[in-house]
Amino acid sequence: MKAKWWSCVLGLLCMPAEVILKSYTASQSPSSISYVRVNSSMEIECSSNLEKPIGLSFKRHFLGDEQILYLFYGNGAGKLTKKATFKERIDVTQNQPKTGDHRKVRIKLFQLGRNDTDLYYCSWTYMNETNYVELSLESNGTVIIVSEHGPEIKGSDHALEMTLIYSSIAAFTFILIVIIGIMTVRCRRFKKDFTPDRPYAPPLPPRPSRAPRPIQPGNIYPQEPNPYHCPYMMTSTNDYGIWGNQ
Repeated sequence: MKAKWWSCVLGLLCMPAEVILKSYTASQSPSSISYVRVNSSMEIECSSNLEKPIGLSFKRHFLGDEQILYLFYGNGAGKLTKKATFKERIDVTQNQPKTGDHRKVRIKLFQLGRNDTDLYYCSWTYMNETNYVELSLESNGTVIIVSEHGPEIKGSDHALEMTLIYSSIAAFTFILIVIIGIMTVRCRRFKKDFTPDRPYAPPLPPRPSRAPRPIQPGNIYPQEPNPYHCPYMMTSTNDYGIWGNQ
């Protein structure tokens, strides 16, 4: 459990990403989590394409960026300074790069204990030729986890991690299927209960009412006009009264 906790904390939260400044690059290998046994050794290789580095610092992160060693490149040969706790437990080998080749330094740690579990990284120092300011170029870190069982924990942790990954995928798939099923049921209910709205039709205007004809004197019921009755065609001037011609 402690090794698992260390791998989560060191590997996911605190591992710095590889830094690229201008055209200069720095790399480190291995660049992942390494499991080792107590009293075993571990080798880390740091490389950079800097042509004229000032120095190289090898640090551990969780003790306030504690510097384990410093390799000074000024005045020809490198001058090495080691921390007292690692003085008898560290070895440094460096190459003599040709023009255009990467400068490489191999750092080997011996007799590792559980207190040496940490994140280790290299920091190259160089001079900016534009404004002559001293800058640092850090490489990606290497997480070293020291335990009693060493690499055996790696296999068990790998199996546990794969189990967790498969369980997460299965849970996500199940939740997705449930959500799709609920949405399908709701869509079917919506289609079943859906009633389309009728288009709006404006009301018809009221029909004009027909005014009743006035009742003439002497007539009980109003008479409709006779289309064949033409009073202007009458030639007689005699008034026969109400009863007509007798």
